[in-house]
Amino acid sequence: MFTILILVLYFIIIAIYSLISFFIVYHLVSYSINPELKIVMTALFVIVSAGLLFSNLILFFSIDWNGMLSKIIF
Repeated sequence: MFTILILVLYFIIIAIYSLISFFIVYHLVSYSINPELKIVMTALFVIVSAGLLFSNLILFFSIDWNGMLSKIIF
């Protein structure tokens, strides 16, 4: 039960992260002064944020939530 709750809360956090990243990319593309710099900054942001998201997903799903929660909850 608690594992499903943690999973749902985590996916809400991932959705918020994705939404915020979308708005950052939108503003990088829309309001950049230099067109060459716009491409570099957008690519750099997308690569770094995707890498951070991927590593976070791998680390999150490597945790044994049932084992951890069984020790905490009586």
